[in-house]
Amino acid sequence: MEGKGRAIYLVLLLGIALTAPLLLNRPEPASEAAPGAAGGGAPAPTAPALAAPAVPAPLSAGQAKARAALETRTKIETDHYVAQVSNLNGGLASLKLKGERFLRDGEPINLVTTDKERYYPFGIDVDAAADPGAVYEVTPLPDGGLRLHGNVRELDVVRKMEPGKSPYQLWLTTRIVNPGETSVKFRLRVSTHHYVTRESESGGVPLLPVRSPSMSNGLCRHGEELEREDRTSLTEEPLGFGGAIGFTGVENVYFLAAAAPETGEVEGCRMEASDRGRDEEGEAMGTLFTSTLNYRELELPPGQHATFRTLAYVGPKTPDELIAAGHALKLAIETGWFTALAEGLTWLLRFIFDFVGNWGIAIILLTLVVKLVLFPLTVKQMQSMARMKELKPQMDELNERFGDDREAKGAAMMELYRNEGVNPMAGCFPMLLQLPIWFSLYQSLASNVELFHAPFAVWADLSAPDPFFALPLALGVLMFVQQKIMPAATTDPLQQKMMLYMMPTMITSFMLFLPAGLCLYMFTNSALSIGQQRMIEAQLAKNPPKAAKGAQDDSSSQDRSKDSPEGSTKDSSQDASEGDTADQPDSRKRPKTNRPSKAERRSRRGKK
Repeated sequence: MEGKGRAIYLVLLLGIALTAPLLLNRPEPASEAAPGAAGGGAPAPTAPALAAPAVPAPLSAGQAKARAALETRTKIETDHYVAQVSNLNGGLASLKLKGERFLRDGEPINLVTTDKERYYPFGIDVDAAADPGAVYEVTPLPDGGLRLHGNVRELDVVRKMEPGKSPYQLWLTTRIVNPGETSVKFRLRVSTHHYVTRESESGGVPLLPVRSPSMSNGLCRHGEELEREDRTSLTEEPLGFGGAIGFTGVENVYFLAAAAPETGEVEGCRMEASDRGRDEEGEAMGTLFTSTLNYRELELPPGQHATFRTLAYVGPKTPDELIAAGHALKLAIETGWFTALAEGLTWLLRFIFDFVGNWGIAIILLTLVVKLVLFPLTVKQMQSMARMKELKPQMDELNERFGDDREAKGAAMMELYRNEGVNPMAGCFPMLLQLPIWFSLYQSLASNVELFHAPFAVWADLSAPDPFFALPLALGVLMFVQQKIMPAATTDPLQQKMMLYMMPTMITSFMLFLPAGLCLYMFTNSALSIGQQRMIEAQLAKNPPKAAKGAQDDSSSQDRSKDSPEGSTKDSSQDASEGDTADQPDSRKRPKTNRPSKAERRSRRGKK
């Protein structure tokens, strides 16, 4: 019955972990209603192609200076950001986030990382405009948005830029009219650009899955697949994907700039990256990422128009905001192998934060909750280790008897385990069950933007490594203490010494580069583990773990045979029968440390 109860507990635990995100996360709402799709009887799109956009001819120094003098920037401001829109290409010249947590060196973080007109994110890009000749007239709108109007060769282009109902959204409604007397072919593209230096991207930890917060990728959601490509792959060759496109964009660990189609027929998405700048040794100094949403090419008859509505999301990768934006943008949060479990832990962390109001305290309480949930597994692990500790004298004797004969020693050890009812893997199995939770916690804490610049005690940013090295060093001391008081899982002195000294040293070294929030979790977990271990040891001292039923039955039957009057006769007959087989190994027989020698047994039979 006890085994059945443990099985039910594990099934319930796994079920809660897997279903929590589905039950607790809000479903993605329907996107904001669009004012209408292609109007005026626009013709069907032509055959698909994922060709690169046309590149304008470079301007001379005088032309570039004259054009720069024409630039004006108009502001769009919400409760969450302040954006500046350029009149030269209708793109974002800057977008600065509001809020104290989004300050860097006292200045608001600017999510626009490019400073050239051609690479302003979400600019108006029509194939018919292979030259940068358009200058748009910008008019503020009553709802806080902007209206841009300009002429691109034979086409009349009007774009409305409006803040969305949820944070970090910007809706782009582009209306293209053919006022001429002949048909015109064109293709609308909406691109986002991002520049990052090599120095910023190099802040990870070698040999560990620890990324620098500035590590960037191109993204494309097509069909049911999400493509996430880094600099290495995109600088080798641009990648394009067709089919149903959910969104495309550029990300780093905490922030996202993406474009998602709402209306208009989409052909596909394209991701590319190029090296920019060279140092004295000729090495690239940075990377320019570009992700482009390609609408299908249209041939617009005279007097007709086409309308395209696109969602631009520029902001932190906060789950609620991404869910509110729709278009599967929440997939931009990378949660690793155990997605459902990581999302459930993230939800639980945010749930605790809503009550306590501090992310550091929320991490400590989350660690306590996880320890309580895993307590039955920890007890099982400690019981197994206690039973192994009881067998240590017998194991030492077997080591001494068999020496370097590993095969014979292994067989004798397994026989000892079987007769004593001990499973040497029982101590490892509960730990293996906990590994998915540890991986999920790591992924949740390491990529959680809500820890970005979140303060706790003397630490100003739980998403950054501890600048004082206090948490990693304290963690190393606690891990040393934990290894010191923990029952040895191995009888090898060298392995014991490695676990005692090398493990705390290695973990401390890793934690020097990991987010302080994750280190706080590890420190709290170690402190609770030590207290938990002392408590379980006290319980085991009062109620020692019982041997398995089979071992108890063997022991009781042996006791009964000694007390019965027939026991001596039975033992004598067995000894007589063993005379011919004493030299033959029998793996089914229990190793006996006080077994009489062959000569003694023959002497006894002679006396009888």
